[in-house]
Amino acid sequence: MQSDEQSELSIAIIDDDKMVLKSLQNTMTDDGFSVRAFSDPAKGLDHIEKEKTDVVISDICMPDHDGFAVLSRVKAVAPDCDVIFITAHGQMDIAIRALREGATDFLEKPITAAALRASVERTSKFRALSRTSKLLSDKVELLSQELHARNTDAVLIGKSDKMKTVAQQIMDLADSNATVLITGESGTGKELVARALHTQSSRKNGPYLTANCPSIPEDLFESEMFGHRKGAFTGAIETRSGYVEAAGGGTLFLDEIGDLPLKSQAKILRLLEQRTFMPVGEHKEKTADVRIVAATNQPLEQLVKEKHFREDLYYRLKVATIELPPLRERPSDIPIIALYYTLKLSAEMGRKAEGLADSAIAALQSYSFPGNVRELRNAIESAVIHFRKSGMIEAEDLPALSGSPVSDQEEPDWRSGSLKFTDVEKELYEEAMSRTNDNVSAAARMLGLSRGKLRRRLEALNMNQGLAE
Repeated sequence: MQSDEQSELSIAIIDDDKMVLKSLQNTMTDDGFSVRAFSDPAKGLDHIEKEKTDVVISDICMPDHDGFAVLSRVKAVAPDCDVIFITAHGQMDIAIRALREGATDFLEKPITAAALRASVERTSKFRALSRTSKLLSDKVELLSQELHARNTDAVLIGKSDKMKTVAQQIMDLADSNATVLITGESGTGKELVARALHTQSSRKNGPYLTANCPSIPEDLFESEMFGHRKGAFTGAIETRSGYVEAAGGGTLFLDEIGDLPLKSQAKILRLLEQRTFMPVGEHKEKTADVRIVAATNQPLEQLVKEKHFREDLYYRLKVATIELPPLRERPSDIPIIALYYTLKLSAEMGRKAEGLADSAIAALQSYSFPGNVRELRNAIESAVIHFRKSGMIEAEDLPALSGSPVSDQEEPDWRSGSLKFTDVEKELYEEAMSRTNDNVSAAARMLGLSRGKLRRRLEALNMNQGLAE
């Protein structure tokens, strides 16, 4: 029976033998697929270039078109499209070459309906594995040593459309030197986005300082922000630089700027507009060589209406804005964030948690996480602290999640079942090795990896016995 995954496949069939073409088309159409058939390879390639196509079924030997030229063109215009080749009896060497050059499967003539269905099913399974692997493949090192070497955190991990937008905004704004306002609920990771803007900018070798606005007393704001001269006021026993000067050449992050008193807001507006500041007790302005990144969890527009936030400062800040989505609006990112924290914290605490069982994933994805990523991390930390056994964390190992359930979830791009990277990885590699007769080089090309990297992963997973190069 056709799965939901298969039913979504769009298929193009290319064969100059019109009887074979019609037979293949009828079989696939009867199974409910969206199918287009072409006896002219050029027209088929034109369709593939213009229309989304998931699978191409193509003859290899056609009088006016080489099947390998079809493969090359398909991979050029639709890299994610899978190609199943049709081969004549006795053309096994050609079929092996096709797999090595990027085909996903091959069928030997005469083709039965059962063989065609089986091939499409294998391809569908391989596509699902590949998609899951793409979410995780770049995370092999991330989930082991690489993330520990990088100064980042799980809040910026995610393949949801909302996080792709955030990632693109960071890339677009990092080197602009523009003032950036980051908005979002508490726990969404605003400080981490600010740090990412700094580390990806030309100022990355300069200082990065954080000023927590609510913690600065109003009467000391100018001194803390701009510094002071010795004797400028009672208690000023020495000349001292403020945040702006100390962050010179780098980035100053003003956290929770919505909590600043109006008087202090005026000082920040002057800094942003004139790029100068004057330490308390001084009579000469200094140039501010600092990038300002601000963040708030409050609706500044509403504060402006209530006269609690300066309108001119609001419009000055909102020129470049990054809005961080709450975790409940991107539930498909929850598994990888949770897996990251599971492995990271497990290693730090000397526990043996290897991943998350399907029950744990389901529990996490059905919870609204009012505290966002910070709350998710705390939940995983609690589970890891109390995890005395080895294996997968189950739902029962998680602390009580008492928030309201998530509504209107986006479609999670994950397989059902436990989330353990090595299981997904091994299944994908086994499928690739099977398709290429255990040829590492051919499997590596199929997976989009270097041969050396695939060989190292196979060795790490004890899958390197009896393999050919």
